[in-house]
Formats: sequence, C-alpha cells, structure tokens
Amino acid sequence: MNSELEKQLDALIGKISNKEDFDHVKEQLLKRGIESLLKAEMTAHLGYQKGSPVIENNQRNGFSEKTIKTHNGEQRIKIPRDRQASFEPVIVPKHQSISQELEDCIQLLYAKGMSNSDIIDFIESTYGVQYSTSQVSIITNQLLEDIKHWQNSPLEDVYPIVWIDAIHYKIRQEGKVISKACMIVLGVNTEGQQDILNMSIVETEKAAAWMSILDDLRSRGVKDIFFLCSDNLSGLDKAVEAIFPDSIRQICIVHQIRNSLKYVSYKDRKPIMVDIKAIYQADNEKFALEAFEVFKQNWEDKYLSAVQSWENNWDNLTVFLNYPKEIRKLIYTTNIIESFNASLRKYTRNKKVFPNDDAALKSIYLAAQSISKKWKKTRFKWGQIYNQLYICFPNRL
Repeated sequence: MNSELEKQLDALIGKISNKEDFDHVKEQLLKRGIESLLKAEMTAHLGYQKGSPVIENNQRNGFSEKTIKTHNGEQRIKIPRDRQASFEPVIVPKHQSISQELEDCIQLLYAKGMSNSDIIDFIESTYGVQYSTSQVSIITNQLLEDIKHWQNSPLEDVYPIVWIDAIHYKIRQEGKVISKACMIVLGVNTEGQQDILNMSIVETEKAAAWMSILDDLRSRGVKDIFFLCSDNLSGLDKAVEAIFPDSIRQICIVHQIRNSLKYVSYKDRKPIMVDIKAIYQADNEKFALEAFEVFKQNWEDKYLSAVQSWENNWDNLTVFLNYPKEIRKLIYTTNIIESFNASLRKYTRNKKVFPNDDAALKSIYLAAQSISKKWKKTRFKWGQIYNQLYICFPNRL
C-alpha cells in the first residue's frame, strides 16, 4: 500500500464518529490486511525480501487486480505477481472469493494479535494448507512497519495532562526469560482528546528509561506538559526535570493508599483509612497538612514507614489540592491508564512468554488498537476544564 493511502487511512481512523464511519474504516483495514498478507506470501514464495538479491531468477512483477466478495460487499484488491507466474496465493486462492472464516481470521490478526501457532492452526484447519512458522512471522512482521510509523508520528505541541503506567511481561532475552515493562503514556491534548502517545519496552524502570521516553515525546513535537501523573516511580522526578522542567508531578493517591496499607494489620485498616481520607479529601493543602499531623500522631509509632512515605512525597501527593475539583478528578489518580492496562491484559494474558521485544510490542499494539474505543475519546466537560486550565496556566495555552 502506498504512503498516500496510508495517510488517508490514518486520517479516517481519527475521524470515526458513527457506525457508517466505522464500517468504512473497517473495510479499508480489511483491504490493507489482505494486501499485506499477499505481499508477505510473495516474500515467502520467492525466499527473499523486497530489495534483496534475486534468488533462482524469479522476482516480483507488479500487481494484478481482483474483486473479492466479503459479507460487507465487494472489495477491489491488488495481488502481487512474479516473473515465472508460479505464485499461488493461499489467502485469496485463484478463481475463488475470500471466505467469511478467512475474513474473520484477518480481522483477528490485525485487531487482536493472534499468535503464530493460532494462525497456522486456523489456516490449516480451514484450507488444509499449512504455513511454516517463518512464513507466519513474515506476515506478522508487516505490522512492525505500522508500529514504527505510529511511533514516529508527530504529536501536539501541548498536552495539559499525561499519565504514565507500566504493564509487565515475561520476555526471552539471550536465552533467559526476564520481566520487562511496557511503559504506556496516555495524554489529553488541548481539545480534550485522549490518546496513547507512546508504548515502549524497557528492561528496568529507571531515570534513564523515563528520560528516553519523555525525550521521544519532545522529539515528536511535544513542547509542554502541565501535569504528569503516575505511581511513585523511581527516577521519574529527575527525568521530568531534565526534559519538561515546567511540568507538575502528581503521584497517584490510590497507589499511595495501597502502599500505605500494605503492612498494616487488618484490625487497624479501617481506623487508619479514616485518617488517610481526611488528608486527600481536604478542601485545600492547609487542611490536608493538619489532617496529616493527626495521621502522623496516631500511627507514627506503629507504622512509621507508611507515615514517612506520605511525608517524603508530600509535595507530589498534594498537588491536586491546589486546583478546582474538575481538574482534581483527572489528575489525582492513574485509574484512567490502569483501566486501559487491565483491558490490554485480557488480550495478552495467554502469552506466557514472548520470544523477543518485537513480538511483545506487536501483541500489545494490536490489543491497543482493538480496544481503542475505550481510550481514544474526548474527556467529559472538557470546555469547563479548559477554561480552568487557561486561568491556572496563563500564557501556556
């Protein structure tokens, strides 16, 4: 597919507002999926990638066109040809139309990230033809080009609110299975449109990894972030200061509560929660500080680590108290991005171990696209929130 059509498709995806728009984009995705699979089949048939030296005097020879029937109607597709005319497509066999089962298979491949073994089993059971693992890898690797394009796409100048969270996976590296984090960055632009800005696989959650992720946002056009919300991630403060020094850090209150209660005995949980609620439900930071002194006096002797955690992170925990309730509701917790990660796990939970970073990223990316309607949306009552931000951050909007 040429780059112009890719741009048109990307533009279409961003403008889905009703069922007709969705059906149209779905048809375009199906066309793109079929043509990508056909190109991958040709690569497997010839035994070399496009642009590599020719093997056995056979090479690509343009395209022919074919009209196929789907349950949504007819679709015109391009089928690659080879000089020796020996290419026999499996996805769309000669003189046949695409079946409903195969259409579903392609939708799953592009929307839900099927494993190589799933694809092999499905095609073999449906058509009696078996792809090798290497052939399926060629097919699924077509997605890496889509991912690379998305990862390098330009971003907005300003994102008033950005959330960062991690989802962990087992990935094989140098013969060992290790735990790595996929760092998800979710942002809201000045129009109130919420979108995933970055997904990166990192081995360790350290300042250098955070700085690399934030620097990527900057290199893609982001100049300002008002609030950056996350768990109490080690090294993130330094990374934010280095890349977006004007950004305000807000540590997730929900995570802080979980951490505070981790080593609290069951019988003390209710009374200690009463004191904690008095802190984060305070009308302003002055009242929150008074509530903290009560919390400290009541529990310092018994649960010193919990008290010190609030004390050490006080500035980043209480930022939200300086803003109107509509802004507070958005920034005091990372529940928004945690909900997204929970949805991702539903699609990737059967992947016990990924063979490499690319395999993990492909699966996560496809899962993200399949649940895009849950996170790619406009924030409720954004007009009111925008006006509050305009007052709170003069000359930055």
